[in-house]
Amino acid sequence: GKRRLSRYCLIMAESSDMEQLLTAFRKFSVYGDSKSTGKELNGKTWAKLCKDCKIIDGKNVTSTGVDIVFSKVK
Repeated sequence: GKRRLSRYCLIMAESSDMEQLLTAFRKFSVYGDSKSTGKELNGKTWAKLCKDCKIIDGKNVTSTGVDIVFSKVK
């Protein structure tokens, strides 16, 4: 499934930082999905974001772990 970007996040960050964050989010959200609106991530793009940002380290945080996190967030 896909998850919507929380409006709460928009309020909490400074505008220039938020612009960079939203740009990165949109790039990941459309990766490999020509039908994507750029407003949601699916499990595959979430895992890619975590891997590319070096959140997944293979020890403390695994690809299975980020899949579980994605499936639990509603």
